[in-house]
Amino acid sequence: MSRSRIIVAVSAFLWVAHIVVCTSLGSSPPGPVLSDILQLVIGGLLITAMLMAAKRSEGMARAFWRLATGAYTLWMIAQSLGVYNDLARTPVVSWVTNLLFCFWFAPLAMALFLDPEYESGRIDAILILDFVQAMLVCISAYIYFFYLPKSQPPGEMAHEVWAPYFGGYALVALAFVLRSIFTNSRDVRVLFGSMGLFLSLSGCADAMYYYGPGQNLKTGQWFDLLWSFLLIVPMIIATAWKQAEAPMIPLEPPRRDKRIYAEVSYLLYPLLVVIMSLRIAQQRLMLAGLVVLLSFVVSSTRLLVTQNRLLLAKEALRREAKRDSLTGLWNHKAILEILERELLRAERDQQPVGVIMADVDHFKAVNDSRGHAAGDAVLRIIASGVAAMVRPYDSVGRYGGEEFLIIAPGCGLGETWELAERVRNHVARCNIMAGGAPVQVTLSLGVATGRASAELEKVLQSADAAMYRAKAAGRNRIEPSLGRAAGAGQGTFPTAEHDFWI
Repeated sequence: MSRSRIIVAVSAFLWVAHIVVCTSLGSSPPGPVLSDILQLVIGGLLITAMLMAAKRSEGMARAFWRLATGAYTLWMIAQSLGVYNDLARTPVVSWVTNLLFCFWFAPLAMALFLDPEYESGRIDAILILDFVQAMLVCISAYIYFFYLPKSQPPGEMAHEVWAPYFGGYALVALAFVLRSIFTNSRDVRVLFGSMGLFLSLSGCADAMYYYGPGQNLKTGQWFDLLWSFLLIVPMIIATAWKQAEAPMIPLEPPRRDKRIYAEVSYLLYPLLVVIMSLRIAQQRLMLAGLVVLLSFVVSSTRLLVTQNRLLLAKEALRREAKRDSLTGLWNHKAILEILERELLRAERDQQPVGVIMADVDHFKAVNDSRGHAAGDAVLRIIASGVAAMVRPYDSVGRYGGEEFLIIAPGCGLGETWELAERVRNHVARCNIMAGGAPVQVTLSLGVATGRASAELEKVLQSADAAMYRAKAAGRNRIEPSLGRAAGAGQGTFPTAEHDFWI
């Protein structure tokens, strides 16, 4: 028998024992103590089941079960204090016990702030701010339910605030249900849906205790059986849980498609703070103002962090739109825009702009013999080598396929030729090993210059034509747009100086 079945079986046995205690002893000693102890043991089994569920989960599901474990740990503390209170009743202990019983679900409600589509497990600034906001809710609840109604016995809620309390509880349960409805994930639907229904059932039980047949009942009477049953329900959910989807954990945080309903849960806690502060302000105006101010600061900080991330994401998208995804160089559109801008500046400053068109020799043979993955790696190596040889204010782009375009502001034909030679020589010295065999790569380059934006098409055509002349003349060489002969030794292969293994 699996450990999960053993936990459920033992819990069922304890519940039967609880029935025996309630029916035979009731509220007569030692009935209340035994009733609370049995609930305490069942709660311990529930926490064990949730820890087991977290252990066999990943990503968002693991975070969910850990938060649920934290919530029932608060419940266990409250139940332990309840056992102590049965033996030696103390007003302070009664107050703390009732507070924990009323707000044990606060850590579980933090699951609403988990991204249902992605959860890396890292501590996020947004999650920290949401947690602080949740703590402000608990502080407001402390003041609202226990500090202000002094006419009530210690540890008891005032009757006029029962309805708002159940309203807030219902909002949390509703948020869980809505999260399960508006998702495409099976795991999210099961977790949030089942827990949302359970919270609804638990809220109904609380309402029955305060408004229905549970009124005026003492510890050890039949209503305790319902509390025990409400511990077994989430235990069954935890033991039956089985993750069906492997979490997506990319190397970089994904851009998340946020919809308006996903933001509703983030407004829940500030809304509760404002509602309770309206009641607090009737007796403690300064105290209510302080709570609202802190909540406003946290909400505003969260808004600023979110806005900053949106701006960073927008800037990243802008950069990505201008970069080639394989090599990281400027893409075709971006490098042409740079060329046009530099030609406009050259026209104004009366300075030439050097243009180099470079093509990898026999690159198709690399793809055919070593595969496209090796070909992509070779292109990345060449791209990084070319970028390393140019000046900081030069620009290198992937013009298309295995062709690269280099823009060299302020360079005449001679300076452009020298830059092209540095690039050609550097690439030719690269010793690339793919699959244990060497791959010799070289470049054929054509150089041209321009002085006005109207010459953009002409200078591109001139550099392209010169590059094809270099290929026709034997490759691994440079040809100018004016028909100038290549420099001596350009057709040779220099000794390799740079080793790359792919």
